[in-house]
Amino acid sequence: MPLHFHPFGRRPVFSRADERHECRIDGEIVLTEKMVSYEGRLINLSRGGAMFRPRLAYLMNRRGDAVQVQIAGLALVGEIVATTPLGFGIRFERPLADSELDHLLAHTAAAAATAADAA
Repeated sequence: MPLHFHPFGRRPVFSRADERHECRIDGEIVLTEKMVSYEGRLINLSRGGAMFRPRLAYLMNRRGDAVQVQIAGLALVGEIVATTPLGFGIRFERPLADSELDHLLAHTAAAAATAADAA
């Protein structure tokens, strides 16, 4: 008789498919069905998705909503797969190309350098 649970109560280890990069890039998301946009900031990024923190006092559960993330001159199509206190977890419709990821990470580095010069 096979066991349908782990005998020691341990949860399986979660592993992301792509490395996640911390970032601080201002932009906006557009809920494509409602054509409503929210300004905010991308706070982390991977090839397959991102966490977007809108400038809202209260985050409504938007799981399943189609979105377009407009950030650093790029328009990335995806879907909200999670709503957390940090923001909206977004899965991109297609993985980011190397050039797109490099562009966004360079934008993050440039913004950090500008902030350091201003301080």
